[in-house]
Amino acid sequence: ARGSMVTPDMIGLTFAVHNGRKFIPVYVTEHMVGHKLGEFSPTRTFHSHAGGDKKSKMGKR
Repeated sequence: ARGSMVTPDMIGLTFAVHNGRKFIPVYVTEHMVGHKLGEFSPTRTFHSHAGGDKKSKMGKR
């Protein structure tokens, strides 16, 4: 489950964590201990912010 705490005995195992759409394989390493499994399965896709042209900004100054 996404809310499960990662413990030291889970190191080296792979879990299938659901992100709301599909299951994401999460391989547990030692730096993940103490966190929740859901932190390593992103639920949202980031679409970059609409950036303007750098050339047009230079002309406005």
